[in-house]
Amino acid sequence: MWTALGDSLPLATGLALSPFAVVTAVVLLLGRGGVVKTAAFGLGWFVAILVIATVAFLVVEAADEADHDATETGVDLVQLAFAALFLGLAVLAWRKRPAPGEPVPRNATLARLDGIGVLGALGLGLAQGFVVIKNIPLAVGAGVRFGVAGLHGGAAIGAIAVFAVVASAGIVAPLTVAVVGGSRLAEPLARTRDWLEANLSAITVTVLVLLGSYFLGQGLGVLG
Repeated sequence: MWTALGDSLPLATGLALSPFAVVTAVVLLLGRGGVVKTAAFGLGWFVAILVIATVAFLVVEAADEADHDATETGVDLVQLAFAALFLGLAVLAWRKRPAPGEPVPRNATLARLDGIGVLGALGLGLAQGFVVIKNIPLAVGAGVRFGVAGLHGGAAIGAIAVFAVVASAGIVAPLTVAVVGGSRLAEPLARTRDWLEANLSAITVTVLVLLGSYFLGQGLGVLG
């Protein structure tokens, strides 16, 4: 179990460092009822990641029992496909970045967060977890690793749950800071939000390149 969890940590970290999710959490925290709304957003995100990883695990577990060698080859091919996806997304994100000196436009979704309620925040967490294109390969990748590792029962449930918790750290961290620090941290959080929004493109490109390289390295086992 622990070896499989270790293998999944880069994937969980990639999810935890999702720039848009972190910015969303910080913006929600700065609004009225921010702590409750951010907690609801984090819960939705956690559930989405948990569901995706669980489905992937169940599919791979069934396939592995039917034909182990074919499953391993299929997993490597899928990882190469994920590598191509992430590197392609990195190129697109780089090409869409603002030109030097050009003001960064405010994201329309972030601009509407002030009026969102608790249920809306929960739904937004679910939506981002399920819809953001890079989340699915990362959560699927973790489920695949747990399936290939032959985890069963409590070990599988524990590994998937721990993965989902770590994957939610980017939302939980600012929430914890806000709860512990209280209102005196409103200004540092606001500065953090401004910095994240200003550098969203650069952060996104960096994360996508790292993830693409990771999946490429994992998928090259198909050549062995």
